[in-house]
Amino acid sequence: MKHITLLICALIVTGVVSAQSSTVKHDNGDNTVTITRVTPKRVNQHDLRLGVGTPSLGMALFMTTYSDNYYPDKSFREQILNTKTYEAGSYFTGIYSLSYAYHSRRWLQCGVTVNFGAVITPTRHVESKKVVSRDMHYMVSLMPSFRFVYLYREKVQLYSTVSVGFAAGSGMALPWADLTLIGCTFGRKLFGFVELGSLTGIGGCGRVGIGYRIDSKKRR
Repeated sequence: MKHITLLICALIVTGVVSAQSSTVKHDNGDNTVTITRVTPKRVNQHDLRLGVGTPSLGMALFMTTYSDNYYPDKSFREQILNTKTYEAGSYFTGIYSLSYAYHSRRWLQCGVTVNFGAVITPTRHVESKKVVSRDMHYMVSLMPSFRFVYLYREKVQLYSTVSVGFAAGSGMALPWADLTLIGCTFGRKLFGFVELGSLTGIGGCGRVGIGYRIDSKKRR
């Protein structure tokens, strides 16, 4: 028991010492002056991020259309028009995100994230090939976010993020949660980031983007 207690005390002392940096100076006499600098726990920073994400299962749920179920019987005029036009294929715009976060602590950043994505299907005329109309199915979400940083450096940060809020699309709105399994930023004021999200995440399975930190040099 005594050995265990000594080991725990040694680990605590080691952790305290590792969080500090000491500088030794010598005065004009024979005395030695030791100046200890403690790493601040609070960071006064704000950051704005703009990113784009890949498709995910959560995104697909809110971009699915059910219009054919509501209007199964088409009129004679609609059937004639359909013979003169055709759907040119759908394309995905990507999931775009805009987020703000405040660095309340070195290990915690709180903020809010807005996501938007769409799938667009153009309809073209058979003869002229001109676009007659565009059918768009979109998804939008608004989520407070909590970012947990487990590696904090001047140029590199590693973190995970939990977001909980609402998502809407295809005529429905649901409470939803998003998760960033692991994320990495690289840079100081102007930085880039790469994130790996969950399959059900609204922001996409993978995300990349750029960001800007405000007051990055001010700490207390």
